[in-house]
Amino acid sequence: MTRQTPEQERRKQPRMPTYLGAQITTDRALTAIDCVVRNMSGKGAKLLVPSTTLIPDEFILQITSRETAYRVRPRWRRQRALGVEVVPLAADHAPVPLAAARRIKQLEDENAGLKRRLSECE
Repeated sequence: MTRQTPEQERRKQPRMPTYLGAQITTDRALTAIDCVVRNMSGKGAKLLVPSTTLIPDEFILQITSRETAYRVRPRWRRQRALGVEVVPLAADHAPVPLAAARRIKQLEDENAGLKRRLSECE
């Protein structure tokens, strides 16, 4: 197998070499598969895994040392390596921090109370 020269590079963003421990999980986090992130960019990564046969078509890649998680999908598979791309989150599906969700709920409750009081005054 020949390596690509820089002018043959097809990636939109260059990947930086890494050696990060990570885990592959599903939305329900029922199982986890340990893996190593060998290189990554903002759009994708190369993972080393025990086997690619059990890897789902979309999953969460959790990099514990960076306290980050990405929704990704495989773009290519080899026996023990996997190329993944980051799946962009829709604005309405973006995760909301728990503290922010609690504050939103509190403000909604306060707003409902104020509306009740206004309707009583009319």
